[in-house]
Amino acid sequence: MTLLRPFPGLVVDPDWADRVTTGPYDAYSPIQRAAIAAANIYSFLHVTRSQEDVAPELRDDVEGLLAGCSAAMQRLYDAGAYVAHDEPTLFLYRLTVDRPDGGGTGRHRQTGIMGLVPVTEEDDRRILRHEAVRPGRTDLLARHLTTVGASSSPVSLTYRATGELTAEVARLCAAEPVLESNSEGVDQTVWAVTGDDARRLVELLGDRALYVTDGHHRLAAAATARRRSTDPDGPLGWVQAVLYPDTEMLVLPFHRCVRDRAGRSATQLLEALSATGHLEDRSDAEDARPDAPGRVGLYLDGSWYSLTLAGATGDRAVDQLDVSRLQASVLTPVFGISDAGSDPGISYIPDPLGLDVLVERCDADGRVGFVLHPTSVEELMAVADADERMPPKSSYFEPKPRSGVFVRRLDREHGHTPGEGTLR
Repeated sequence: MTLLRPFPGLVVDPDWADRVTTGPYDAYSPIQRAAIAAANIYSFLHVTRSQEDVAPELRDDVEGLLAGCSAAMQRLYDAGAYVAHDEPTLFLYRLTVDRPDGGGTGRHRQTGIMGLVPVTEEDDRRILRHEAVRPGRTDLLARHLTTVGASSSPVSLTYRATGELTAEVARLCAAEPVLESNSEGVDQTVWAVTGDDARRLVELLGDRALYVTDGHHRLAAAATARRRSTDPDGPLGWVQAVLYPDTEMLVLPFHRCVRDRAGRSATQLLEALSATGHLEDRSDAEDARPDAPGRVGLYLDGSWYSLTLAGATGDRAVDQLDVSRLQASVLTPVFGISDAGSDPGISYIPDPLGLDVLVERCDADGRVGFVLHPTSVEELMAVADADERMPPKSSYFEPKPRSGVFVRRLDREHGHTPGEGTLR
């Protein structure tokens, strides 16, 4: 069975790209989203808004929230902001950015294949996960999909690249693109692929395993919507996804800021931390940044250190990760953090924000900062292959697809009508 299907998608009109497209929803704070939306009625943030984006007294009115999202999507259709591709189409989607980790020379570039993949449950080995999901968030996303009748933010997947598939993608990228755009430092280029060329891409991809890199909640939401559907083999049996080769993925770390509930002094904390592993003084943030797995940078009371992590507590693939070793040997025994996904004593800093942000947040309320080495794509795949789950915030993939570039309308596939006959 093939895992990739073309679809009659919409691509934002180049003249509308700057007005419509945005970064991923969670790339902005609620205050930033409110300011962007207030200044631009055509921003895609009107379509993707959640309960955080409405007045507190309206947050329980989910139906009203989703009706507003649907109206915002219709406003973009009515304005002619999208170009329709009526023939089943695969899209090649290239993102180019300055390297956010400061590494290497030049820019980072990755080119993915945008299409539809089957909606799968967690035990389906065709699409492998490495993170757990929150049911409440999943339910809202499922209702958004069936009420608005469209999706824009694709699930991001990776696959083990082969020379033949890589060469075919490169050949197709020599054609004229349908979109070239730059926004917030991200260069985007889109090519439309149809007919025999699309069939060739599907054949070359075959049935190889796909790995979720970003969008676990969107995939889970698609599965929820499919289970509720009266037509599970129709449009809701498939989900919009972009597939990037593993050789082009840029994985960055999430750093940790941890509060000491015991109120220990810096000297006492250093003593407790040195009991977990070898501790060395470092001159500054970059000197403390780990250049290999097995160590973390440590920021405490204005000073920098390097801490060697204790060995793995088990033989599983997930046990070998630095994030797991830090959790097992430091965060739980020293700081009492057993649930890193919900404990208010820990917060996370994606690496592109910079270590200055980590310092600022730690200094604000006396927290301890931990700077991690990135998890590799190979480690992520090993965890997913073993059907294990990583600790929260184990990896940060950059760049992320922007919202509003592509739209998949369910009513353009098999006669589906949004909001009618979709749910039991």
